[in-house]
Amino acid sequence: MLPDQYTVYRRKVKNARLRVNEDGSVHLFVPLFFTDEDVEKLLERKKGWITSKQKFFQQKSKIQLRRNELLLFGNRYAYYYSTQYKNKVIINHESKTIQAQRDLLDSAVQEKWLKSVAKRHITERAETLSEALLLPYNKLYIRSQKRKWGNCSSEKNISINWRLIKAPEFVIDYVITHELCHTIIMNHSAHFYTLLRSHCPDGEAAQAWLDKYGNSL
Repeated sequence: MLPDQYTVYRRKVKNARLRVNEDGSVHLFVPLFFTDEDVEKLLERKKGWITSKQKFFQQKSKIQLRRNELLLFGNRYAYYYSTQYKNKVIINHESKTIQAQRDLLDSAVQEKWLKSVAKRHITERAETLSEALLLPYNKLYIRSQKRKWGNCSSEKNISINWRLIKAPEFVIDYVITHELCHTIIMNHSAHFYTLLRSHCPDGEAAQAWLDKYGNSL
């Protein structure tokens, strides 16, 4: 019998696929012909890899928010409901407060608003960085990817995850720069990382922040 955290999905696939999630749960996708014994053998063979992945996620830190707080640009902002601002959201970056008549503590309302903030800020930063680094792109999209912070297509179209608006600005710039570098080099070769470091010296710190706090975004 498998542990509670393990779930097996039998699908019309040729090869088995294993995934460890951030909560430590394990999802195994196997062909229809896989027997229970086949599943047990595969999990035993991958036991070390599963354990290392679970430990990796356990080491991640969670940014704890109070009931009235939102995460924006890597900081906690206190939200206050105010009838004074019917159609506006007032952000005070010095006092780290947000005032609005809309209920930004409602998850759906908050997500819609954060997406609009992300679109404005990320679009502006992408244009600025593209011009400064001489790395032109075609189109920019703000996406809701589950497992990617960014992407660059062969047509030089860049996609950035809206959730990055919750990360510090140097992290946002790092992800944008990462994708801009892909407009020249589409792989993650040593040549690519040399180019990335030349344009983003604090890239390692930004990646370390994402590795540690990415699950809070």
